[in-house]
Amino acid sequence: MDIEAYISSGILDLFAAGALTAAERKEVEQMAQQYPEVQAELDRINTALNQYGALHAVTPPAHLRAKVLEAVSVRPLPPIVADIDDNLNAKVIPFRKADQQAASTAFKWLVAASVTLLLISNGVSLYFYNNWKKTEKRLQLAEISQNQYAQNIERVQQRLNQNQQALALLSDPAIQRIVLKGVAKSPASKVMVYWHRETKGVYLSVENLPAPPANQQYQLWALLDGKPIDAGMLNPGEETYAVQPMKNIAQAQAFAITLEPKGGSSSPTLDQMYVMGTI
Repeated sequence: MDIEAYISSGILDLFAAGALTAAERKEVEQMAQQYPEVQAELDRINTALNQYGALHAVTPPAHLRAKVLEAVSVRPLPPIVADIDDNLNAKVIPFRKADQQAASTAFKWLVAASVTLLLISNGVSLYFYNNWKKTEKRLQLAEISQNQYAQNIERVQQRLNQNQQALALLSDPAIQRIVLKGVAKSPASKVMVYWHRETKGVYLSVENLPAPPANQQYQLWALLDGKPIDAGMLNPGEETYAVQPMKNIAQAQAFAITLEPKGGSSSPTLDQMYVMGTI
C-alpha cells in the first residue's frame, strides 16, 4: 500500500476533525497501529489543532460559571405582586437587579464563546486548505516524475532500435567497414563508416568527436580520384555510437569529416579536417 498517498489523501485531517463515520475511524485507527508514519502524521495534526485552539482560546472568569448556569437554567419567574385599588390600577414589581446583571454577563460570555468557536473554525479551515495545497503540489510532482519516466523509456527504446539496426548492418556480408582515425587536429577522434557495396548506402557511427560550436556542423566527404563528394551532414545531438544514415555513394577511395558552417559547404575546409580513412 502507498502510505504516502494514504497520508496525502486528507483522511487523517478528517479523522482529527471528527468528520468520519465509525467504520472510517476504525479503519484509520488500524492503519495508525500498523504504520508508524500514519500515527506520526496523526500526532502532528492533533498537535497543530491543539496549539491553534490554545492560541485563540478565551478563558471566562472563574466566578462566571455559576452565574451562567443559573441564568440559563429553567426556574420559575419571580412572583408579580399587584395591589388593586378602587380604580383597578395594578402595580407591577420588576425583576431584581441582580438577575438582570447575571443575564447580561451570561450574554457577554456566550458572545466570547461564539467568537472563539469562529476563530477555531477559521483556523481549521486554513489548516485543511494548506494540506490541500500540499497534496496538489505532490500530485504535480508525481505527474512530472511520470513524464520524465516516460521520456526515459522512450530514449531507451530508441537506443534499443539503434542497436538492433547496427547489429543487422554489421551482420550483412555486403557491408564494408572503414575506420576514420583522428588527424593532427584531433588525434583522439574516431568514426566508423559502413558502406554497402550493393545498395551504395553509407552509414556512420561516431565513437569520438569534439562537440561542434552552435553555428557549425560536421560534414562527411567521400574522396574519389582526389575529388571530394558530399556524403551528408552529421545530425546534431545524435548519441555516440548511434548509426546515422548518410547519402548514398556509388564509388569512393576514402572518407573524411570536416567541421563546416551549419548546413554544410560545397567543398571541404581542409584545415578543419578531424578524421580520415581509406578503403
